[in-house]
Amino acid sequence: MIKVFHYDRSTACQRVRLLLEEKKLEWESTIVDTARGDIDDLPENYYTLNPKGLTPVIIHEGKAIPESLIILEYLEDKFPTPCFRPDSAEDKANMRLWMRKIDDGIHVASRTIGVCLVNRHIYEEKDPDLIKKYYDKMKDEVRKNNDQVNIEYGLESPLLPNAIAQFKKLFTEMDNHLKTHKWLVNDNYSLADIALVVYLQRLESFMMAPLWSDLSYLDNWYERISNRNAYKKAVLDWGDITASKRKENGLKAFKKINQYWLDN
Repeated sequence: MIKVFHYDRSTACQRVRLLLEEKKLEWESTIVDTARGDIDDLPENYYTLNPKGLTPVIIHEGKAIPESLIILEYLEDKFPTPCFRPDSAEDKANMRLWMRKIDDGIHVASRTIGVCLVNRHIYEEKDPDLIKKYYDKMKDEVRKNNDQVNIEYGLESPLLPNAIAQFKKLFTEMDNHLKTHKWLVNDNYSLADIALVVYLQRLESFMMAPLWSDLSYLDNWYERISNRNAYKKAVLDWGDITASKRKENGLKAFKKINQYWLDN
């Protein structure tokens, strides 16, 4: 049995759940919501499992594996059927180049958007001492420093325009590629599709889907994945406990976000 530490709306957790469901693997759920400053709710040994204190983490055969992209590759190695890696070395390289975009800035950009639009409002409702403790224990210095800027400035954060620009660049690149390919790696639904689709769901939850309404090939790709049974079980069925705040604050922010999008 695979034990999974995760929570509902995390993109990193969603992609791991999606692969688990695509492979029809049995897994045991442990909710660890690391996004709202509630670090007192972490399991006692959580920083041993993942020194960053983030999700997801899986435990399999007595070993803890953190980092969602590493988990995807681990699961593919351990449970190769059905296969979500292409056959050729060239296609494997292309798959990993798509996935590399996540660590090259997209995940940080996603966090920037989330904090500017929603998380900063959630933190305002929390005990300030709890939030201080949360950031004092945060190991990722980039995440910590960016959060401080984004909490202070919100929609006027100097980091927000570039975050939006990164998504526009990525989505446009994906759309252009998908004009001539069924999936991100030729005709293979792969780890690349699983890893990246969660960002469309994230921005959609912030009421941002109109931004890419003219990217029809990207939208079709997203629709095909979101109609898969595994996606429904891994993403939609888990819901989002911050959904109302995402909708409310996303609608308020849309004019500003749309202008950042148009400026790039």
